Amino acid sequence: MSLIRSIARPLLAAPFVLEGVRTALHPEREIDVAPAAFGQVDKALSRSAAPSFVDARAIVRGAGIVAAGAGLLYATNRAPRAAAVLLLATTSVGLANRKKIWQLRGEERVQELQSILTDAGLLGGVLLAVADTDGSPSLRYRVDKLVQRGQRSAARTQKQLEKSASSLKDSASKKADEVARAVHLDRA
Repeated sequence: MSLIRSIARPLLAAPFVLEGVRTALHPEREIDVAPAAFGQVDKALSRSAAPSFVDARAIVRGAGIVAAGAGLLYATNRAPRAAAVLLLATTSVGLANRKKIWQLRGEERVQELQSILTDAGLLGGVLLAVADTDGSPSLRYRVDKLVQRGQRSAARTQKQLEKSASSLKDSASKKADEVARAVHLDRA
């Protein structure tokens, strides 16, 4: 891993880890932003076959734990692309719960706009992290190369089998001719 990635990954992951821990410890912070939506979630969960301990708080707490864990994985370079995808998923859900900026006025509006732009910048960093292959080929490239190697190997094997079949055909033809001559000589 390059020096830049060694520095950049923990820096990018730090806000996600902090926010994930805060969300896991205090899920009501997120629930207070959109109480009606979380009320609907609780109502739907109570009607479903979900266990009784699963409610909106548990879901928000779980999302915080996932975000913190993914941030730690990304910061320590353990499955960085998968961790970045998890960060992207948890961040996208968080951005959906933002306050409606057009309903705010004055300093509160400026602070919310600044917060949204900060989150959007982090989201952009995570998008780059998802696409970053760290100098190694992508999974698609590796699969394509594996398929190509398999096709070349199959073609070589097919050539060898065709050559063996031709050789066996020639050998069988010679044996058949010898048997035919022997049978013909015995009759004569």
